[in-house]
This record gives sequence, structure tokens and C-alpha cells, in this order.
Amino acid sequence: MKKTIILCLSLFFSVAVFASPEKLAPIPHLHPRVIQGQLPNGLRYLIKPMTPQAGEPSEVELRLLVNSGSLSEADDERGIAHLIEHMAFRQTKNFGKDEVKAFFNSSGMRWGNDSNAFTGIENTMYFFKVKPDTLDRGLQLMADWANGDIVFDAEELKIERGVVLDEIRLKKETLQSLGHFYSVLTPNAPHLDNQQGGTADNVREQSQERVEALYRRLYQPQKMTLVIAGDVPNSIEQKIKSLFAKAAIGDQDSQYPVLPLTPKVRTYRGNPPPWPHTEFGVTWNFIQQPVTDVVQVQLQGLAMQAMQQRLQKLAMQDNQHFSSAEWFDESGIVGRERNFSLYTIVKNEKLGDGLTQLYREVRRARETGFSDAEVADAITSFTLSLENMPVSNQTWADSLIRSAKFGIPSFYDADHSVIFDPAKITPQAVNAAWQNIVRTPDQIAMILRPKESNSRNDGDTWNDEKLAAMIASVDAETLQALVTRVEKPLLAKEPKRGKVVKTKTENGATVWTLSNGAQVLIRQQRQANEQIGVNVRFAGGALALPKELQSASKVLPNYMNLAGVGNLNSAELSQALRNEVLELKPIFETAQHGFGGVAAERSLQPMMQLLYLSMAHPRSDHAANEKAALQAYQSYMKNGPDMNLKLYGDAWPYRPWFILNDYEMSTEKLDQLRKQLYGNPAQLRMVLTGVADMAQAKDLVERYIASIPPAKPAAVTLSPIKIEPKIQSLSNTVLSERLQESLNIFTHNNDMYSLWSVALDGVGANTQNAFLQEGLNDVIKQRLLTILREQAGDTYEVHTWGEMSPYYGPTLSLLYSVSREKCGQALVLAAQELRKLSQNSVSDAELKAMHEFMQKGLDNGPKYPYWYAYSQMFHWVYNKDLSWLNPKPEQILSRANVDAAAKSWFVPEKWIVAADACKTLPDLTVLDQTVTAASK
Repeated sequence: MKKTIILCLSLFFSVAVFASPEKLAPIPHLHPRVIQGQLPNGLRYLIKPMTPQAGEPSEVELRLLVNSGSLSEADDERGIAHLIEHMAFRQTKNFGKDEVKAFFNSSGMRWGNDSNAFTGIENTMYFFKVKPDTLDRGLQLMADWANGDIVFDAEELKIERGVVLDEIRLKKETLQSLGHFYSVLTPNAPHLDNQQGGTADNVREQSQERVEALYRRLYQPQKMTLVIAGDVPNSIEQKIKSLFAKAAIGDQDSQYPVLPLTPKVRTYRGNPPPWPHTEFGVTWNFIQQPVTDVVQVQLQGLAMQAMQQRLQKLAMQDNQHFSSAEWFDESGIVGRERNFSLYTIVKNEKLGDGLTQLYREVRRARETGFSDAEVADAITSFTLSLENMPVSNQTWADSLIRSAKFGIPSFYDADHSVIFDPAKITPQAVNAAWQNIVRTPDQIAMILRPKESNSRNDGDTWNDEKLAAMIASVDAETLQALVTRVEKPLLAKEPKRGKVVKTKTENGATVWTLSNGAQVLIRQQRQANEQIGVNVRFAGGALALPKELQSASKVLPNYMNLAGVGNLNSAELSQALRNEVLELKPIFETAQHGFGGVAAERSLQPMMQLLYLSMAHPRSDHAANEKAALQAYQSYMKNGPDMNLKLYGDAWPYRPWFILNDYEMSTEKLDQLRKQLYGNPAQLRMVLTGVADMAQAKDLVERYIASIPPAKPAAVTLSPIKIEPKIQSLSNTVLSERLQESLNIFTHNNDMYSLWSVALDGVGANTQNAFLQEGLNDVIKQRLLTILREQAGDTYEVHTWGEMSPYYGPTLSLLYSVSREKCGQALVLAAQELRKLSQNSVSDAELKAMHEFMQKGLDNGPKYPYWYAYSQMFHWVYNKDLSWLNPKPEQILSRANVDAAAKSWFVPEKWIVAADACKTLPDLTVLDQTVTAASK
């Protein structure tokens, strides 16, 4: 067997190197409006014209897929493909120094948000979005990348080496875990030695000539696909032909050959980086060669859906070892292999029992197949998912990239009328597709444990031999017939209907006051195909809890997710909602709690029913309480409370809860807290965005939200308390001395990053200050991204954020990655940028960019319904009237307002810093000098 594998790898390399480029066959069954073609040099293009709907901003998504990655690197080149990707954003033939970055920071775009790239083992991909008036410029940049016109300036290469080294440092643990995963997924493949991270020595020392030579070797046009989706002119094809024809066809095949299957069922234990699991779970993966028949792909999807629904029905039973089940199409993790995964969450951490039961059901389905009713149920679910697929430039572009990788259309961009006709799908065809999946010799049993879990159980003892013994034991069993269980409806009985007692309409919004005291704000649909965003808020959160019970703030959301509602446990609830397009999750923050979610218009009724049940009829579950406490402990204990504990002292409601006992309390007490926090509808505010049918919305609000019974007269409602920052107790006001004191006192518990924070006194929580907070945070982020990269030379990422509430804050924070060697230098540079911003405010160009950035966020709000509803709730609660409904950034972010906020908020003497990597410091007294020049 070993010799056979070596021979396969030898053939793999010979084909990859010496095969001549080929004319690519058109992708069959694409949507009829998708334009596809191939240039004489081999570059393929896929275009989906998208006319913006009423109220929708006009944008264009661009993708460039290069079917070359780290697999093509020689031993002393590992990491250079990633470095080349970084250099593409520095300078090209038609974009001089800083012009690429300037382009991505124009028209409201931001580098990293609207543009990015990644290097994989078998491909590299670039992606960004532009306005139609900058489309030509965006195409020119992608053409420069594709045509071999990246400029490798020596000084810029030196800077970007440092950035890539910082990324390697940050992702070292992830890449190690990924290597372990690949060693199971693709054993004996060359991919194991050519991970995309590379080695620091190569990145640091490889010559400029070798870097550029690898660029020429990897970026050959026959290995590329250009994808465009959005508002494009009729001349777009001609534009592509004129821009992308420069590069000559190369000497390599358009794709790497497909890896051979591994003819062995095997185990993987761990937590693979692409899927950071937070539950104890097991999966069974089926790996196949690529399928070229898209009809077969859809039949396989139906088979997996039928299997998921069978497992989910079993999970509703108390005697089962798993509590939920899902299936995933994880094809293309490495190359073009098909990879189907059955994932189940196991009960009580009994991973071995869960894996045994999962295999038992795989065997049962392999031998008996699926009934006609199971196939019909799967077809119904699949049909509904097709009908409710979101329509956006981004989803079209991402889907077309997937189609380019596999050579067949994904479900999204396929012409469904040709390849999917429910009336013609037979149970026999679905069962045949299932047999094709389940009988592949390449299978992996994955045993997954939360990364931060210290638990030890039988899952740690599983290996290939134990797996084989389990399979043999289960195969020898006489399987009993499945016992079907009657499904419970989501809501067995309609509640007594409430009503809207008051209606107010202002600035395009409607506010209803309900008979139980709740209030509901409605934003009607602004864009076609807009989903409904939901946000429900109670004032309270962690600041409402007694100090001895504040750890419940981390337990309650998990508990509410796990316990179910009404008469349905979590598995029964999932089954009841399986054909609905909705998502709802508890929110528990510092000074508020509630729910956030998204629903298709047709699923608004079950969404309202679910909200009613969650507040009027929550379900008590002792096992869910125990699991929720464990999840809270595992997810919170690593970093514990953030810098706000330093800013506010003991008044801050989060603290280092280091042991599991800190999170444990009786189920009765947890239920009582939940009732106190969620049980008074008079304290409830609700936002619905994207509403198309006001009459339907009013009917459902009256039937379910207005029907939540008022709190009993004797009920105690928990409300937040106001707290004040305590950091003024730091003794020093001279910046150099204050920073030294701060560094001596505070830690971030992560020496890969430095963290700065401030709490602002006397700054109200309202729309104006929220805009100023977000706009100025973006300014300091953009400055630090430049200054730390260019001068410190090894900063890969910068993050800024803030919180705002009438009960605390506002707070501002910034975090950047930094090595130990550059920590002190970065500290000085960051402090200087804060001072420049406070003393000189923003430039005219930065002010204009702030306006564009904030306006873009407003325009794109309906595309992100969860956050759109969340933001509308913020503005509604923290303003005295509804004048905020149609904000104009150029008025809110006036020169006077921005100057005043910058001057007051960003004074570095007010901030504290934790920089665990700063073991040695430069002379900090340079910070005590006056800064007179603003950053450019």
C-alpha cells in the first residue's frame, strides 16, 4: 500500500508540472444570465449582471481566483506565495506607492472590510467591491495582478516581510492544528509539507529575485478565473478582453490534479481551525472524488438532508446519545474533493457513545435506505431553501467562485429549472446517491472537543484500532426497526390576543404601544428581497444582577439556547423549525439583554411565536443548566474580563471567574433570574426592520407580543445600575510616567497584542456620539495600520471598537498585533498618533472619508438585517425623539463636532495600556514633547 501511495504522488507531481494548458469546458447549467468565456491566454471569466433594486446601493463584487498556492513552493520558498499576495496590495504598474491603499479607502470602502485576499494550499484569491464609477479602476488593478505587473520594490518588500512574519507568529498555533488535521484528511499528500503559512526564515531571507520569479511561475493566466457580480455596463466583456490579454499562456495545467482517495476509515481527534467547535461533538465524514454531474450533486444533497432529518428526529428522544444533528458540504477544504459531514452534538461529554450511535445510524441507512416519506420531507426542505436563497452581489460572486473551482454550478447560481425538478426526483435516485456517498472507502470519524476544555473522557482514547473494533461490533448487531415519534407543533394553543393601543408615525417609522405596555418600532422594507431583522431589548444585562450572581450573565444565554421553549426541548424545537428561514438567539450584554434575529417574510409568524414562548413560556431544564455552565466556563475563562474591569474597578460586572463552581447555580435560581429579567413586557422594546406587509406585522405583533402577560404586581424587575470609571486614581499625568505606571499595573494576558482603552466622563449615549465614536475609531485605525506597518514594520492587524450606554462609558479601545522586539517602538508610535489626533483632529480628506464610510454603512444596513435592527434599537432607546431615523453623516460629523470629540476623547494621558510583550522599553520621555503636525 505504501508503494502505491508513493506512485500516486509521483504521478501527481509529473502531471502538475508537465501537462500543457487546455481549453476549459464551459460550466454547464449555469443561470442563463451568467456570462462565461475564456481569453486566448486561458483566463476564464464569469459575469453576473445585477441591476440594483429600488433603495439598494449600486456596487460591483470582483474576485480573482488563481489556482496556485503554497503547493507550488520549493522547500526554500515556503511562505513566499503568501508574501506575494501581500505585495499585490503595495504597488503595481498602474498603481504607484500608496495608491492601492488609497483606492481601497475611497468611496466609503475600507481595506480589509471591502477588500482582502488569502493564500491557500491549492489557490490564492483576491476579492473586493467597488462602485460602478470606479469599476474600470478596480479591473485595472486585478489585471495588474493577473498580468504579472505587481511591483516588488525593495523597501516595500522589507516592510511587508515584517507584516507576514507577524501573521505567522499570530497564527502559529492555528497552523499547527491545521497541519494535524491535514495529516488525517490527506495522509501522505505533498500538501502536508506545503501549508500556506510557510516558514519565518524563508519569508525573512528569500531574495527579491526569487520572490518575483515565484510570482511569474504561480500567476499564469490559464490558472485564473475572474468573477464579477453587480451593476456592470454592457461593454464589460470587451473591457476584460482589453485588460487581461497581456499575459502569455503559461506551461502549467489550469488546476492541480485531484488527490487520490485514502482507502481507510480513520479517526481525527481535536478541534480543526476551520470549525472552532464550542460543543462536544462527533462527525462522520465521507470523502469522494469530484462529481462532474450537477444533478448527482443535488441528489447527494437530498440524501444528506434525509439523513440529517432522521438523526434530528432521533435526537428528540431522551434515550439517545446526541442532542442535535446537521449535515455540511465541506467540499474543497484542500482541493476539489467532495466532503460530506454528519455532525452531532453529544450529551454529557460521552463522545464514544455518541460516535457509536452515529455509526449505527449510518449503517442502518446504508442497509435500509430512506423511505418515500423521508425523501419527500427532504425535497420539501430543499425546495424551500432554494426559494429563500438571498439575492446579493456578494452571494453571487462567492457562488460563482465555487463553480469555477469545481467545474459545476453550485446550488445558488445553477439553472434550477434544468437540473432540479421535484416532481421527477424518485426515492430510488436519492437512495442510489446515498449509496454512492456512504460506500466511499475514504471516511473519517472526527471526535471534537471545545478548544478550551480541560475535560478528559473516553474521546481521548479513540484511535484507528478502537474505531475498527467499534465498527465491527456495530456491524455484528441485529438492528431494530426505527421507532417514529410524533412531531410537536411549535405552538400548541394560540394565546389570548392583545392589541395595539397607540400608533405613532414619524420620519418613515411606525411605533406601536401595546396593551401590555411593550413598544414596537417598525421600519418598512427599503430594498427588494430584504429579510426581516429582529431586536428585542430589556434594560438590565449584567449590571442588573446582584454581584454574587453576575456570572449568570455568561450562563443565561447558553441556558436559553439549550433548554428549549414551551413543551419543546432543543431538539424538538429544531425539528419544528427545520423548514423555516429564521434565526433567533439570546443577547446578554453589560446593560441590556433580549434577543436578536433574522427571518424571511414567510417565517415571521414562527419567529413571533418563538419570541412569545421564550418570554411567556420558557422551559426549565436541569441538564441544560449544567451544560450552559460548562460552556460559559470554557468560553470565558481564557481572557476573562476585558480592560473595562481596570477602567471601572469592582463596579464592572465581569470578573475573573476561574473555576467551574463560579458559574454553577441551581436551576430554580436561574429560572427565577430569567423570569425577573424577561418577564415584564412593560419594559420590552422591539424593533422589526425590512417589513413588507404592515398589516401582517400588526396582526402577528398583537397575537404574540401583545399577548405576553403583564408581570404580576409582586414581581421584582431587575434593572441596571449606573457605574463610574475609577481609572482617574492613576497618580501620574505626565504621559511617559503615566504609561510606565499603566504598563506596570495592567496586563492583557496575551503578549501577541497591545491593548489601549479609555472611559469617557460626561459623554452622553446618543446618535451623534455614536457616529463620532465609530468615525474617529476608523480614523485612528487607518492611521495605525499605516504607521505601525511602515515604521514598526511587523503589525499585521489593528482593531478599534467602543461601547456606549447611559449606565457606563462610553469606552474606546484599540488593539494591534506586535512582536516583542517591536513592542516598545509600537507603543511610542501609537501614543504619538493619539496625541496627533487630539491636538490636530482630522484632515479634510479624513473628514470626507468619515462621511463616505458612515453613509455607506447607512446605505447597506438592510443587507445585514441582524445588525440593522440592532442599530435601530440603539438609536431609538438612546434618543429623545425619532429625528435620528434619517441621519446625514455630513451634518452629524461636522467639522466642529469632530474637532471637539477628537480633542477631548483621544488625549493619550486619559488612556491606559496593557502591553505584555514590552519587556524592554525605549525612552518614553519623547512622548512628553508637543506634537504639532497631523498625520497624513
